[in-house]
Amino acid sequence: MQLQRMPADGSGKTGFCQPGGAVAALAEAREEHTLSMTGRDVERAMALVMDPQVTKEQLIKAVYTVCFWANQAVDVAECRGERLLAKADEDTEELATD
Repeated sequence: MQLQRMPADGSGKTGFCQPGGAVAALAEAREEHTLSMTGRDVERAMALVMDPQVTKEQLIKAVYTVCFWANQAVDVAECRGERLLAKADEDTEELATD
């Protein structure tokens, strides 16, 4: 069984865990939180863009926040893609041995 990469935590270090364990469940919960926050902040930024009274500072903060969460969401997508590839490889190996 191959270790799975966990989403970034901001420390600059890459974390790994055993698939299916308690730490993996925490990592998946973190991924869901990241995707939820990304969606929330995109909606907020879109609302600000439509507001005629929005300030430049508000827009700058919204763009920064959306960029931050978008980078986090990309990391989540990469982690999930790696897991899918690992699962496909395991399935292929099982079929080859049968």
